[in-house]
Formats: sequence, C-alpha cells, structure tokens
Amino acid sequence: SILVKVLGHARRLPQAFEMVENLSSQNGFRPNVQVYTCLVQACLHNRRLDKALSLHDTMVADAGCAMDEKFYAVLARGCLQMRQPLKAVEVVRAAYQLHGHKLAPSARRDGRAVGVEAKALEEFAAKLQAGGREEQEAWAKLSGELEKSCGVRVSAECWQGGSRDSWQGRPAAGGRSRGAY
Repeated sequence: SILVKVLGHARRLPQAFEMVENLSSQNGFRPNVQVYTCLVQACLHNRRLDKALSLHDTMVADAGCAMDEKFYAVLARGCLQMRQPLKAVEVVRAAYQLHGHKLAPSARRDGRAVGVEAKALEEFAAKLQAGGREEQEAWAKLSGELEKSCGVRVSAECWQGGSRDSWQGRPAAGGRSRGAY
C-alpha cells in the first residue's frame, strides 16, 4: 500500500493500478481494504473521482475484501474535496445501506452496515450544513434516515465544530453502539 501512495503522490496513477494488478495476477496477491483505500486516495490526489467511485464497486465485488469505516470516510471526504457534496451523500448512504445511491450495495460479512468514521461524519455534516440549500436539504433528509434506520444521530453541536463525541447511537445487537464508527 505504501507504493500505491508514493505512485499516487507522484501523479503516476496508471502505474499504481498496474502494480496492484501485476502483484495480484503474478503472485496470487489479493488487495485488502488498505490497498483499496490507498488506491482511492491516489485517485483523489489525481482528481479522478470517477475512478475512485468505481473502485468502491470493484471492492464490493471482491468477496474476500471487507469494507471498513475508513474506506468510506476517505471516499466521502474526497467527494467533498472535489466539490461534489451530493456524491458524498451517496457514499454515506452506501456506507449505511440506505436507499438513494448508485453505488454497489455493500455490507459486512454479518450483514450489518459498515458506516463511516465518526469524525468524518461530523465533518461531512458540517460541510453540508454550511452549503447551499440543496446540500442542507440533502443533509436534513439523510440525518433523519440515519437516526431512524441506523440509530446514528449527529447532533447540532458538531455542525459548529463540536467534539468527536457529539454523535450518539442507540445500542445495537450484541451491545455495541451502531454509531458512526
């Protein structure tokens, strides 16, 4: 994954993909979530949001690779950095298995939604709240669905730069909180 990062920062995105493909085919290596996350970061660094989003679907199709909250955080932040807040909404919807996105459906092996890192979800909420009417409406709808369907609540304090602990999740099966983690 470190080589993918180096190649991405050197603006050698095709070589990063080629290296992963060669390692995969020649050595039986299968990319894990860290490698996919580094590829997404490389795509974003090279301003290739379309390629980063398509990696999501590639990763979902790889049954041996488990998605994680960091992957979705990186992808959602990248959408925001590329000034595509409504694409970021789709990424968060996919992470929580909510309807209204065009990405491939994903889940953990136990069927639960993956989610997004808490800090990233707070940043996401703050950016959408500070955006235009369309972004604010998208956040209002999404935040209601997150609370109703997933037990994830991002409080208003985080919109003004609150702490990482400003989200609250109701306990899920097994006693774990299904918040934005």
